[in-house]
This record gives sequence, structure tokens and C-alpha cells, in this order.
Amino acid sequence: MTKNNYLSHDEQKLWEFIKDKAIIKNEVISFIFPDLSQNKRNKLLHSLYKKEYLKRALKEIYYNSKNMDDYYKLALEIKYGYIGLISALKHYGLTDYEDFTIFVMTKNTYKTIKLENYSLKYLPTKYFNGFIEKNELIISSLEKTLFDCFLKIKYLDYGILTKAIYNAKKIDWKILIKYLKSSPKSTIQKTGYIIELLKKETDCNIPDYFISELNKEKIIFPVKLEQNKKKSCYNKKWKVQDNIGKEKILSWWYQ
Repeated sequence: MTKNNYLSHDEQKLWEFIKDKAIIKNEVISFIFPDLSQNKRNKLLHSLYKKEYLKRALKEIYYNSKNMDDYYKLALEIKYGYIGLISALKHYGLTDYEDFTIFVMTKNTYKTIKLENYSLKYLPTKYFNGFIEKNELIISSLEKTLFDCFLKIKYLDYGILTKAIYNAKKIDWKILIKYLKSSPKSTIQKTGYIIELLKKETDCNIPDYFISELNKEKIIFPVKLEQNKKKSCYNKKWKVQDNIGKEKILSWWYQ
């Protein structure tokens, strides 16, 4: 990177150390330059940012876009959490849908940050568990990914989710049941309806006991698949008002 902006001695020293790195954090620099105060490090990084050597993600987190090949790692550096929803489905090779949104599940943070062409969306969940380390990322397990997708379906759609389930070869259905048993009844109803539809309409290998276990839950109130006023078809077994239609839910199958 060639710049016309003059670098001071300290800036040049810092730049030589970080120029090949993708993500630069103030606290990491402290181990290399222990004599510099936090305020001094901040000023140096900010100066490199102002001179367009770096870009800033957060007050003390910077990055070099020329070296960035994984914005998922940067998203996790910004806020503690795990990669989830459709972003996790991508990492498992279960969807080719790309909308340049990186979903991070957190304990209590709701925030959207725009970086380059990406939108980093942080979503809180009270089910902050079921994540693993995979390819140097903290990411939800396959079963937890599917559970989170059913729980927060408004951030994707059933067509993407049903295709992902169909393509997944190693779902531990018993683990998925455990997650669902801890969720609201409405999530269980919608999941049971969708999974049973997928099993009936396609050749997806879904064990009968999975549907039977979900159907054991006492269901009182009817629910809509989506919050809209479209015409719906009522399923008595799950007390679900399907206001989407199987043609859309399984659009990839009927193509």
C-alpha cells in the first residue's frame, strides 16, 4: 500500500507491525508496544485510519480491507456471540443464498453495523447455547442452527430452511427435539407442521418419532406461519394457519 500521507516515526513503526494483518485491536498492540499508553495507541490507530491506511469497525477495532478475507471473524471480534441463522447454514453448505448479511447471535445485543458491502446483524437470544468452534469460527451446531432458524424465521424464509433440512445429511433429531421442547408452543407448532409437510411432500428422510414427539405437546392456541392477512389453510393437527402455502414453502422441490 503506497500512501502520500506522511507517517510519523511511531506511526511508521506501528504500521510495519500491522500492515499484513487483517484485524487490528488496541489490546493486542499493547503486548507488542507495552510502553505506549492506551490513549497513545488509540491516537496512532485513529491517525492511520484518518490517513486511510486502516478502516474502523469500532472504537478500538480496526481492519485492513486489502487483507480481509473473512468478515465473519471481524463480526465476532466486534461483539461476543456466535454465527447463526442463514450465515451458519452457509458455513454448513446448506444454502447458496447470499444477501451479504452476517448474523451473530448474542446474549443481549441488538444492533446492525454496516461494513463495506456487508451488514452485520446482532440479534439477542435467551437460548444462548449450542455453539461450537468450526473453521476458526464460533458457530451454532447444525441442530442449534435449525432451531434458531425456526425460532427467528422472520430473518429468512421457509423455502430456504426446508431446502437446508432436505440437504442436511447428519441431523441429530433427538438433539433438535430437546431444543424445541424448551421453546414456545408456537415454535413447536410451526416446526411440526413444516417438518411433516416436508416429509409428506418430498422424499426427505425424517424419522417418524420426531413428529410424534412434537405432537405430544399440548396445543391450545392456533398460530399463523407469518404475521400477515393473506388467505390461509388451517391444519387441525398442529393448529397452524398456513398463510404461505406449500408451493412457496417447498418452491425448490416443485421447480
